[in-house]
Amino acid sequence: MLLLALLPALTTATPRAHLVVGTGSITGVYYPTGGALCRLMNQAPSLPECTVLSTEGSQENLALLRKGKIDLALVQADLLWEARHGAGGGRGHRLEGISPLFTLYNEPLNLVVRADSGIESLGDLKGKRLDLGPAGSGDRVTATALLGALGWQSDQIPQGSADDRTQALCAGESDALFLVAANPSQAITELLGRCRARLIPVEGDAVDTLIASRPDYRKIRIAPGLYPGLEETVPTFGTAAVLVARDDLPATLIYRIDDYLLANMARFKRLHPAFLSLEKEQMLAAAPLALHPGSRAYLAGTPPEPPAPVAPTTTVAAPSAKPEEASASPAKEKEPEAP
Repeated sequence: MLLLALLPALTTATPRAHLVVGTGSITGVYYPTGGALCRLMNQAPSLPECTVLSTEGSQENLALLRKGKIDLALVQADLLWEARHGAGGGRGHRLEGISPLFTLYNEPLNLVVRADSGIESLGDLKGKRLDLGPAGSGDRVTATALLGALGWQSDQIPQGSADDRTQALCAGESDALFLVAANPSQAITELLGRCRARLIPVEGDAVDTLIASRPDYRKIRIAPGLYPGLEETVPTFGTAAVLVARDDLPATLIYRIDDYLLANMARFKRLHPAFLSLEKEQMLAAAPLALHPGSRAYLAGTPPEPPAPVAPTTTVAAPSAKPEEASASPAKEKEPEAP
């Protein structure tokens, strides 16, 4: 559910002195990521005040961006790619008017199975009760792409998802679930501990072919020791979290946002374990779509030209006004509050 109390009066036509960042559930990684971004931005006098909005995730963030309800958002890269190309999660409609600023951390596809499921590899999935995640979710987008690469037909792909996916796996109502999440993930920690579940490798020729065909997918390795009881590296593939913005936000503003955030990455990386591997050059080079004009300018090292000023409306002073009465001191800009 949207936390509507966080939303000020929003408009769609003109940039405002307040930016809203769409994130995800407060128990996920997107929400603290947005909080970390806003925390840094609110320390920059040259940037608008930044507020975090909790949402249902990538799909809702894209919808809110299209409606002009938010300015920036965190979105799963493969969902963004499919939305732009009118496939999969895009539901046949090409997404326009939204572009990446930069890519953040990897989001691996975690295939979690019950210990007694008999699933050891991707070849064991057929005939099992699979939970791909709710319709429209990032989990389902990535899992569906994988099963398609494995040769599954659309009528073979399970529909529906348990309201409480963890409980369903623990209770034996499902054999495996797919979860796209930056590691370490609290949800996966709970699954492995509470349900005696295991992480299964996601690898093979079909996965390699899928990665080669899409700029939004990459090989990822889940390191041993990342979760209790995980003693060996688990190979998988996945996507990435991307910070995106509406294209109607001025390139000069996006340039300043990039300049400040990326110059302060050392501080940002200390705010969550998922941020530790971030490197500025890779963040700008790994986006699945063309960057926002402001980010392209930042990457090129050339500040964009500011928009042309709007000519003021001519005002005729009343005949009785004296020259000294017609002048006024300029309004003082309100200083942003300290975070």
